[in-house]
Amino acid sequence: MPVQFKILPQYNLVVFTYSGHVTFQETSDVVAAAAADPDHRHGMRQLCDVSGVTEVERDFPALMKMQARLAESMIAKGPELLVLFYAPNLVGREMAEMARRSWDGLESVIVMVQDQEDLALTLLGIPANSLEHMLNLTD
Repeated sequence: MPVQFKILPQYNLVVFTYSGHVTFQETSDVVAAAAADPDHRHGMRQLCDVSGVTEVERDFPALMKMQARLAESMIAKGPELLVLFYAPNLVGREMAEMARRSWDGLESVIVMVQDQEDLALTLLGIPANSLEHMLNLTD
């Protein structure tokens, strides 16, 4: 599957790792799975690692439909949502910007895009210098 998640309660964080060709249905499914996980709490920050993405679905109506479902299930029930994309390559940045634009106008969602791994973790206040290091600290 091109997207997986891991919940890190100690950092109040859900890490989504994307790879290959990403579709909106797969993204929607994995976000729903993360929200249903017993360790998930409303208001958890999201770190989306899109460094392994090679292609993104480009169906804007499908994107808006997915974002509306996400807003209904995640935003309405909690405080503002922070979504940080680690996007060190062009395809990942395009995906992050597409997501950011789809959230425009919603004050309850803060979307940031970072192309440096260590700075992404610093912005989240996580004492690790790489995603791999952070994930190894939690195993």
